[in-house]
Amino acid sequence: MVETMSKPVLAIYTQRYLNNSMTFVYRQILSATRDFDPVVLTSNKVNNLKMFPFEKLYSKKITPVGRFYRIFKKSIGHFATLSPKQEKYFFEIINSQGVKLVHAHFGPSAIEILPVVKRLNIPLLVTFHGYDASSLLNKKRYLRDLNGVLEYASIITVSDYMSDKLKSLKPKHENLYRLYYGIDLDKFPFVERKPLIKKFNDGEEISCLQISNFTEKKGHQFTVQAFSELLKTYSRCKLILGGTGELLGQIKSLTSKLGIEDKVQFVGKVNPGDVFMYMKKSDLFFHHSITASDGDQEGIPNVIMEAMATGLPVISTYHAGIPELIQDGVDGFLVKEKDISGYAASMIRALSSDQNISYNALNKVKKEFNLELQSKKLFEIYTKILNI
Repeated sequence: MVETMSKPVLAIYTQRYLNNSMTFVYRQILSATRDFDPVVLTSNKVNNLKMFPFEKLYSKKITPVGRFYRIFKKSIGHFATLSPKQEKYFFEIINSQGVKLVHAHFGPSAIEILPVVKRLNIPLLVTFHGYDASSLLNKKRYLRDLNGVLEYASIITVSDYMSDKLKSLKPKHENLYRLYYGIDLDKFPFVERKPLIKKFNDGEEISCLQISNFTEKKGHQFTVQAFSELLKTYSRCKLILGGTGELLGQIKSLTSKLGIEDKVQFVGKVNPGDVFMYMKKSDLFFHHSITASDGDQEGIPNVIMEAMATGLPVISTYHAGIPELIQDGVDGFLVKEKDISGYAASMIRALSSDQNISYNALNKVKKEFNLELQSKKLFEIYTKILNI
């Protein structure tokens, strides 16, 4: 009888499982099941389990006593920490499951789980996604705890821009990898659309779309203001805004103030399974990423890759890693952050574009940002760390 070799056990650690926007983490977990036996550990809320089902999920929320412990640890200069009970729980799970590698998502998660993996003497891999390599770097307590992570762990960043920021903290880090997000091209197939220039010349309605949470760094106010300028040149346009968030009311008020509320439709929360439906019916995609007032920045938004895969011409910004995805005038359009006149000009410029932009966008995603390719690269990182 031939013995079948068991797959190495991999633990995915995150403070929350999983926010609506964290489809990128879920895709990596599912992809890992091919060559690894993943378990998921979380120290906080378990969200969206119906949306992101996974059986081997271990959660240990903090107790009231644990909260006092965490407050004490913060008072003496620490940024994030597990309570003693949580630390004991995750130590036992990781040990009993035979975990060979822990992959933490986001810097604060890595800070939490670092003492556990060091006690067990197993490797830690950390993916930095955005705020954890931007706004949090302004916090002394975070930098203090992060130094221990950078000393012990292997690092993944989702853009070269982010890699450069972390290299400034530890210039000679030997195990730092850049790994782009990857999207499932089967779920975002290319859509043959009538070229924008033909719709423009024929006087047809043009549907514009932005899907993102209503937070400062998503730049909705600039999208709405630039769209208002576009309407002065070509009135047969509509703008669909999908998402929820703290700034939703403010953006609704802005559309009323600009007198364009009849041209802007707010559709609320968009589940991941419905994103393609909206993209399929649209002609242009907007995502005006900006650096927030607290320094928060994007990685490279997955939703832009998804739009490009479907052939949607995208207008975005020279922000963080986005220029690594979009080359202005070749496979999309880029403008400076908060440049309303430049943004409106790019919208008008897009109306004169043919389908070369769409085909180039698809090819860019196929070549560098598809899930199969990036999953393969991630597994190569896993095997290199594990030396298997």
